Amino acid sequence: MAALLDFLGYYHCLAAVLLSLAIVLVHGDIHSSFNMGYEVKRNEVKSCDFFQGSWVFDDSFNPLYDSSSCPFIGGGFDCQKNGRPDRNYLKYRWQPNDCALPRWDYFQYGNKTVKEMDHMEAYKIAMTTWANWVDTNIDPSKTRVFFQGVAAVHFNAKEWGEPSDKGCIKQTEPLKGSTYPGPPVPGEAILKTVLSKMTKPAYLLDITLLTQLRKDGHPSIYAGAGPKLIDCSHWCLAGVPDTWNQLLYAALVQS
Repeated sequence: MAALLDFLGYYHCLAAVLLSLAIVLVHGDIHSSFNMGYEVKRNEVKSCDFFQGSWVFDDSFNPLYDSSSCPFIGGGFDCQKNGRPDRNYLKYRWQPNDCALPRWDYFQYGNKTVKEMDHMEAYKIAMTTWANWVDTNIDPSKTRVFFQGVAAVHFNAKEWGEPSDKGCIKQTEPLKGSTYPGPPVPGEAILKTVLSKMTKPAYLLDITLLTQLRKDGHPSIYAGAGPKLIDCSHWCLAGVPDTWNQLLYAALVQS
């Protein structure tokens, strides 16, 4: 049993790193490719919007792996190893408004050069080029395309009504509720517009809201380079990105 738990922890920590890729292509019959440790009632999640919800503190909730035993986690993301004193940020689970999120246990499986350009315009061009490639080359009967959305950063505490704070430093709990009080994430509107125009639609893993609410999930001063480096854009592992794995799994079950 101990060997099995070690293997599962190793697998989950690898999955957390691999899901940092923006695009996931799933080939063939996805349902025959799963070995689930329990029955998932697909009807319960068929019409659920997994990306609208809130973070719920759950003392029984534990990370799927121990960051200290995961060889794939870069030093700047292992917040516990780097001295972060609190652990409550590991106890929040994402709760969609209208259903329970399945927690999976096991998974098998041009010609022009421009020197200067507005970065949002460049992002739009890049996204449009990618979308055109998908529309031209992907056969939806054989392949599903998933696109991971835009994750939030938390450098400006004024956005959530704490102007005296310094970004994500000393943040120990998420914002409550299902609404972020600050401005939209740059690029989010561009992404959704491009995806909506695709003739072979990609499934958006819309992580924007759930990351906006997690001002407590960043390495902050625990990125391994001392207090002078404040990281409010990347995420502690274990932590928020593990929910992205659950959302991908839920999307596959829902389909």
